Amino acid sequence: MNTAQLEEVKTAARNLSQVSEKQKNLFLQVLSDVMLENKNKILSANRRDIKRALQIDMKSSFIQRLTLSEGALISLANRLIELKKITCKMHEILEETHQENILLQKVRTPLGIIAVIYEARPEVTVDVVALCIKSSNAVILKGGSEGSNTISVFIYCIQKALQKTKINTSVVTSLSSSKRSEIHELITNDAYIDLVIARGGYAMVREIMNKSSIPVLAHAAGGARIYIDKSANLSLVEEIIINAKTSKPAACNSLDTIVVHTDIAGKALPLIYKICKSYGIEVVKNIWDQEFLDLKLSIKIVKDHNEAITFMNTYSKNHSEGIIAQDEKVIETFTKLVDAAALFVNSSTRNHDGYAFGLGAEIGIATGKLHARGPVGLNELTSYKWIAYGK
Repeated sequence: MNTAQLEEVKTAARNLSQVSEKQKNLFLQVLSDVMLENKNKILSANRRDIKRALQIDMKSSFIQRLTLSEGALISLANRLIELKKITCKMHEILEETHQENILLQKVRTPLGIIAVIYEARPEVTVDVVALCIKSSNAVILKGGSEGSNTISVFIYCIQKALQKTKINTSVVTSLSSSKRSEIHELITNDAYIDLVIARGGYAMVREIMNKSSIPVLAHAAGGARIYIDKSANLSLVEEIIINAKTSKPAACNSLDTIVVHTDIAGKALPLIYKICKSYGIEVVKNIWDQEFLDLKLSIKIVKDHNEAITFMNTYSKNHSEGIIAQDEKVIETFTKLVDAAALFVNSSTRNHDGYAFGLGAEIGIATGKLHARGPVGLNELTSYKWIAYGK
């Protein structure tokens, strides 16, 4: 993008902060309607993307993330309606204090311009735009070429919805070039871009994190571990493992390793192997640090919860970790000592999701420790400024 184009985006971003919540919600409603009106076009474009991915022999896990079913599209449209119900609270006073002759207010503000670089999941296009518009941020999108047909139709729907609701179309820009130099230029243009969000494979995300001169929200790798304590309820074990491993094996919050207390192994292991056989899950040995993104998992036996915590912190990607236990002291120790963006107690790690967290949607999961951690929703796309009122 040239300077003139970026200036347009910057102006549009500033003006967006003055757009009312009512108008932004109208945009979400119109976008939902336009997407459903163009449902057949979107699904047809997605089939072309899948066909091309199959021709170049992409991994099955990648194709799973690329695929957009009719049900998923309807769910995506419904998420926009749900997001309408959530108030962004832009310009709210977060803190207020008096210091001698000065009244100090800490006020919520938009970030400004966000660059989002993503692979595979074309529906990210809609989630990103919805959250950015709702939080008064302009967005520059760089989707992967593998989903270009689907993304193109989504952008058409987005631009149409912006026009219908009289919001400056420059608040959403989509880059179609596949040149690596364009991405490098984008992630180093800190004169205009305020935040970079990266979603995709480990290599792509790590490269962006290493080369960007702008703060990056991302997770380079995912995959979860769930510890089964000796105090665990075995009926919960079965339900949680089935959901965490089979509901979407290619998801970044999918279960990769089951950690089992030795005292319950005699009861838990037959149950685990029965589940694996029923669902076609391959059990691999001594692979602890790999994100499988497939119907594979490993099993680790430990002598107590302290060994489990040490093991999980050693191999964790700081994304999603879980525990199944009834012993409150064990649970408390686990939640204090295990380091991850989200911990799940007697719950599936697949719940690590903006929609499940009641955020309406998410741009992605952040595993860093500055600004945002976990699902990146509306509030994570805001900053603040101090205003000092003197006499």
